[in-house]
This record gives sequence, C-alpha cells and structure tokens, in this order.
Amino acid sequence: MAFEKKIRNIALVGANGTVGSPILSALLATGHKTTVLTRPGSNANFPSAVTVHVGDYNDESFLLPILKGQDALIMALGYTANEAQIPLIKAAAKVGVPYIVPCEFGSDPTHEKMNADVPMMKMKAPFRKLIEELGVSSWIGVVNNPWVDFSIRLGLFGIDLKKKTAAFYDDGNVKANFTTLARVGETLAALFALPEAELSKYKNQFVYFSSFYVSQKDYLASAMRATGTTEEDWTITSVSSDQVIQAARESSDPMTRMMTLFAVVFKEGYGGDYNSKVVDYERLGLAPEDLDSLMKTLVQELNQ
Repeated sequence: MAFEKKIRNIALVGANGTVGSPILSALLATGHKTTVLTRPGSNANFPSAVTVHVGDYNDESFLLPILKGQDALIMALGYTANEAQIPLIKAAAKVGVPYIVPCEFGSDPTHEKMNADVPMMKMKAPFRKLIEELGVSSWIGVVNNPWVDFSIRLGLFGIDLKKKTAAFYDDGNVKANFTTLARVGETLAALFALPEAELSKYKNQFVYFSSFYVSQKDYLASAMRATGTTEEDWTITSVSSDQVIQAARESSDPMTRMMTLFAVVFKEGYGGDYNSKVVDYERLGLAPEDLDSLMKTLVQELNQ
C-alpha cells in the first residue's frame, strides 16, 4: 500500500463461515482490531488476537456495548440467516457504527437482467434499505461473483476435475469476473485500511472484487495444465444458456432458479462481466493472483 494503513475497530458476525473465515484471517493479517460475535452453541475456535463475544443477536443489551466504538460491522452470514441482520443493523445504528457490510458477497445487484432471472438477488435489498432508513450507518456492498475455489470444488462452473468433464454454457467463451475466498477477505481488509477520505467514497455503494477475468474455456485450459491432460482426456459438452434460463423461469423449485446464476454469469450482457468496475488493486497493495497455482492446489486436494 502506498499510504499509511488506517487500523480500525471491526466487528465480524459469521467469522467461522465460508466467507467469514477468510475475512477474519485477512482482518487480523492487516492489523485491524477485530471483535467476533457468535451465538451460543458455536464450537468455533478463534485466534487469541480476536475478542470473542457469545450471545443472542436479538438481545439488544448484548449487542449495544459490543458495537459501541466499532468503526465497522461486517456480516458474513449464510443466505438462510438473512433476517438475523435486522437486530444487528438496528443496534449498530443506535451506537453510531459508521459502516456496515451486509450479507452481499454475490453478483451485481445493480444489473437489471441479473436481478430479473436470479431471485435471490432481490433478497438482499431490504437490508440495505433498512440501513439507509435508519440514517446513521452507511453500507458497503461487496460484489464478487461466485467464489472461484468454492465453485470449482463443487463443479459449479461446469468443470469437474475428478470426472474430467466440462459442460459449457453456449460456446464457453464468455468472460466474467470471479473472486477467490481469500481475495474477498484481503480486499475487504485492505479497503478498511484506506484513509477515511477514500473509504467514504464507498458509502452506500457497491465495491467490485475480482481475482480473475476468465471464461469457462479458460478454466478448462487451466485445469488441463494442472492435470497434465489434453482435450482428448475430457468429455466436453455444451448447453444453451437461454434454455437453462427459460427452464428456470418455468420452474417452481427455488434451488433450480438459484442455480440459474451460473448460467447467467457466463452469458453476455447479464452482468457477470464487471471488469470495468473492479476496485483498484494496485492502490490497495494486493498483487494479482495466479489461476494455474490455484487450480494445481485444487487438483492436489482431490488426490489426497
């Protein structure tokens, strides 16, 4: 970073979750004074540098003294726990927490086509609206598209490293932005290390994270390099993204509609490509990541 780091007091909810854990690691590595809020019954273990508070998120008497004096509240809860944000947002406003990062960590909520075909995109808007209505805190929304490592492990990008299969949407050439879980944490921690004059520019705005700007064919090429294989070793198929989207529109199954996201991000004009909006990583002091190195790590995991 070409600036003096601003060390902030940051409260984190969901610190042992899929995205919460790398956020916690990055906050600590950056030097932020980090407080974790967790519910009774959690078996999570946290580093000694973390201040941990266990209690009920619906208990204002528990929340207020913890959130008082915090510079930011980051919520990294699963999408099924969205409603748990409400008492946290209200408590943060009562004690004047300047910044709230709500449970976003997804695709671009400002893109009309994306919002029209992926129902879960609209689920997050009420919480941003609540923050604005209370008029005390400002929200910062993280856009990162599906997490790279998480999605490849589950084959959600159509690339199955174990079975050596690749299922492309259309021709597999459409590029989009994707972010590793570690880079989500690193970018957020670096963002909160910015001087206030720069951080304040993100008040009630989305900030766009990205590790790679790639297509499904780019992922397959990296997978082949990591496995020492060629196209002849893979079973490659394709499906029409239009058909996938239309089928989801006609389906009453919430999971089917949710999975449309992976067809949409690889479709031209649907918001998966936000490369022109990506945060300035040079300013944040974060070096580019290497897709092949990540892919090799994922292949090694499969072979263990």
